[in-house]
Amino acid sequence: MNRQPRHQPHQVHRKPKLFEGLRANDLKDMVSNHVKIDQYKSKMGNDEDIVVVSFKVVDKFPAIDLMEFIEKGYPEVLDADISTGEESDGKYSVFVEYQRDNKFPKQVTQLIKDISRLCAIDDWKFKYYKDPETHKFTQEAIESFVPLTAEEYLLRVEEHKKNEIGDVLDQGTTEVASVDESNNFILTKPYAGDLSLKLENIGNYSDVVSSLPGHIQLDESSNSEVLFLEKYLGNYEIYKIDGKFLIKNGDRAIVVSKRSW
Repeated sequence: MNRQPRHQPHQVHRKPKLFEGLRANDLKDMVSNHVKIDQYKSKMGNDEDIVVVSFKVVDKFPAIDLMEFIEKGYPEVLDADISTGEESDGKYSVFVEYQRDNKFPKQVTQLIKDISRLCAIDDWKFKYYKDPETHKFTQEAIESFVPLTAEEYLLRVEEHKKNEIGDVLDQGTTEVASVDESNNFILTKPYAGDLSLKLENIGNYSDVVSSLPGHIQLDESSNSEVLFLEKYLGNYEIYKIDGKFLIKNGDRAIVVSKRSW
């Protein structure tokens, strides 16, 4: 959910229409019909209070045009901006922030309806948070998939994190009891007590390993901690690297740090 760019913007030749009114089809073939919701962090407040909607745009100046159109025409929008540089795919994102409440589905549906005229798009899709599925964009679908209260949002995020951790730590009899906003989580195991850890990274093994600096620690204390985790967790490859524990399960891996055991 980080908005930080990974590349510097390249030179483009179309001039922005910052102070001109956009007309029908002005952004045709410039905006993707796939919208992302709650995949980026809010600048205006806590994520549980703010919904972030993002649009992918082919270039910097069309992105500015879309941002300006939204900023000037929709008072319910708390903030609209663009990614600070060209993203890894060579495109730009426009981020639109709304208050998380029961007005949001109607508000964002109206925005999509209006943008459709600019982009010549009538088949909008959306992805919610880290859900891999793509859904047809309708007001009813937004009401169904997007949490509209802070409590619902926090429960959804916790459930996703629990499932994500549980999908990697699926050997043995451990269960993910809880995960908080700081990624601290508790594992529970029958007759073995609880284990408190902090989630540092999770994903494909190759990606996780490449992001983990340092060398494997083989001192007596580290070996003892690794042995404890192997007995508690089950059949995994576990290494201690730079004070953190890399746990490998097939082509998936998780990096955790010790809180208490």
